[in-house]
Amino acid sequence: MRLFSLRRNALAAGLFSLVIASLAIAQSARTERVSFATGTNGTVIEDSITGDQTVKYVLGASKGQIMSVDMQTSNASSYFNILPPGSDVAVFRGSTEGTVADVPLPVSGDYTVEVFLMRSAARRNETANYAIAFSIHGPDYADGLAGGPDFWKVTGVGGGNLLNVRSGPATRYGVIGKLQNGDVLKNSGCRLTGNERWCQIRAVGLGTMGWVAGRFLIEAAAPRMPKMPAGGPVGNGTPFDAIGSVRCSSTAGKPLRDCLFGVIRAGVGNAGVWVATGEGQERQILFEGYVPVAASPSGALSHEKDNDLFLIKVDNENYEIPSAVLDGG
Repeated sequence: MRLFSLRRNALAAGLFSLVIASLAIAQSARTERVSFATGTNGTVIEDSITGDQTVKYVLGASKGQIMSVDMQTSNASSYFNILPPGSDVAVFRGSTEGTVADVPLPVSGDYTVEVFLMRSAARRNETANYAIAFSIHGPDYADGLAGGPDFWKVTGVGGGNLLNVRSGPATRYGVIGKLQNGDVLKNSGCRLTGNERWCQIRAVGLGTMGWVAGRFLIEAAAPRMPKMPAGGPVGNGTPFDAIGSVRCSSTAGKPLRDCLFGVIRAGVGNAGVWVATGEGQERQILFEGYVPVAASPSGALSHEKDNDLFLIKVDNENYEIPSAVLDGG
């Protein structure tokens, strides 16, 4: 059983059910036309909605241009859709595609960006405070934002400072991680926020995921990933960020021994650790926020912490996993 895959499937099912349940009760709509200050190609609007309120932002644009919209919100049940001129069929649907949109425009005219609360949140009369950014760019970027290299390297961060990794593509988003010069990053695509390039990345070996300012990135060669020795765990098919050995015992009463492991990191304190238990078997332990929360195959999971060492028990099995396995520290 692959816990990561199951969680992704569960998330997809949840999103699907939300879409089927309908998007919002759009009974109280307000329309605003968006304009940009002279010499700029974007703006940020701060606002709020409560209950069944909906705000419709209208922007004029031309066929072939790219409309970039991103929203930072206090309520996870608030989203935005982008509707083309004269149509109710969205070209971007936030409930399934997220809070960052870069949409090539199929026709010229007035586009509507509709901000709303999902039906369940609207019924509870919840409030969403949000900042939504709009910009419109030409149809072709000189630096190839949509494509670009497979990997970046952090460079140009001076004075002993670190590069902030943010939850969204602008400085108004919170910092969720730090990177240093030389760190190699997987490129998940770049976009313009105003006139500044931001890139979505995953730090190789660290697992940190988010957005960084593109001016601190240069193209890098593909990194050499660690190669698991024979007899080690296979994992879920995603390359391991690190491999090594931890102490484990797969049978009650047997002494601890060195067991090969592989880890896939997914941000601070979040990781999946696979440990080879012998005879082609392996145990996965899922960590969230530096806490072991599940095991696969499933079993009775408990743990203690001895300084930086997790003492984990799954049924009759015992594992000793240093916290450095989770974050590379």
